[in-house]
Amino acid sequence: LYLILAGVFVLSITNVIFPQLSRLSAGEEKGAFAAALRQTLRGTLFFVLPMSAGLMILARPLVSFLYGDGRFDAFSIEITSQGLFWVSLGMAGYAVQNILSRAYFARQQGKVPLLAGGASILVNILLCAALAEPFGVAGLAVSSAVSSTVYALLLLAPMQRREKLLTPGLWAALGKMLAATLAMSAAALGTARLTDGLLGGKPGLLLTLGATALAGAAVYFGAALLLGLEELSVVKKLLKRG
Repeated sequence: LYLILAGVFVLSITNVIFPQLSRLSAGEEKGAFAAALRQTLRGTLFFVLPMSAGLMILARPLVSFLYGDGRFDAFSIEITSQGLFWVSLGMAGYAVQNILSRAYFARQQGKVPLLAGGASILVNILLCAALAEPFGVAGLAVSSAVSSTVYALLLLAPMQRREKLLTPGLWAALGKMLAATLAMSAAALGTARLTDGLLGGKPGLLLTLGATALAGAAVYFGAALLLGLEELSVVKKLLKRG
């Protein structure tokens, strides 16, 4: 489930941006290359941060809705929900490392992603060994989330020295996105608690999932509008086309 949600969205973006980065790199347009990469990171995180928070909040009802019809018992639902909750922490890291690795390949600099990937695998192995026994599936999920984040940071450090991606404008935008995500999380948590148990079975789970998603989306995009996040213009364009 996590790989489908994260993979389809993130890989769609990276597949679109790679030809553009390759073209800008071949043309030696350093400023344009950095600007395109920065814009891609901003646009991706604008959607990934609330998606990550939403998956954490809705982990249990979502797993129960999908697999709680006899295929999973209570124990299976519990450990799967825990896994989805904790692995969602690494969604932003997964997105960033996919985008930055494409940027390195566009520059024909595959050594950095190779070394960073090896280091992240080592981190994952060590954390799995340390966390699997005391925390079970949750420990494995945390290990995956941390290793994805480490991979992203290892790719970001040399790219930052070369391209100066982390500008004050980017930091300000990320701060606004986090603020909007926190507001969304509060609204989503409140809605999930209000709707939990109002109806039984699948209809009740569907009510919780739908109402929580709608409330969270409304608050997130409303907060983004109030905070003046320019990424909201992408959403407006998509709505107009629809």
